[in-house]
Amino acid sequence: MKLTKHAWIIWGIALVTVVVLAFVIPFARAAVYWLALAATLGMFGICAAAFARAFRTEEILESKLLGWPIFKVGYTALAVQVPVGFALMGLAALCPVWVAIVIELVIFALTGVSLTVRDAARAVVTHSEAHVADNTQAWKAIRAKANALAASTGNAGLKRLAEEMRYADPTPTGMDGELNRMMDTLSSYATAENIDKAIKMLEKRKLLSKEEK
Repeated sequence: MKLTKHAWIIWGIALVTVVVLAFVIPFARAAVYWLALAATLGMFGICAAAFARAFRTEEILESKLLGWPIFKVGYTALAVQVPVGFALMGLAALCPVWVAIVIELVIFALTGVSLTVRDAARAVVTHSEAHVADNTQAWKAIRAKANALAASTGNAGLKRLAEEMRYADPTPTGMDGELNRMMDTLSSYATAENIDKAIKMLEKRKLLSKEEK
């Protein structure tokens, strides 16, 4: 929260400084001057939007860390635009309008592309992490069933099964559904035969997990 407050203060100081200098310095008030000033103010807006997008308050810490590249594009573009804008203001009486338009168009286009690429990269990483987390939840639920059975019955075989599951790879496999159904069976019929079947299933799952990797 404090970082956000300080960042906005710095942004505001920079904005006021640029605006004051743009009007205090005796630039020729030609079309290029107003174009450069408008583009510079627009880039301040883009920088602010990039900051807000990168560090939204509802985002988790990992997403905010991934947001730094987005903000970096924003403040880098602003750092480029400010001197370019002042240079165009200084040359307002000499520089053709079309040249100024091309220069600003290139800067804004590159900024837009970079922001889009960074935001898309964060979305892919965040989605992938969430997908992996959701996938492992299924195995953790099976593991929890085994732990509950072992704790409630005190059965040595079930304790062994729960211990083996604790160290099993949580990445989903094609046998997880079968093992889940076996846990349901063991909750009602924890016979030595069924426990042995479950342990053998788990061994097959371990081999399958290695093969799928």
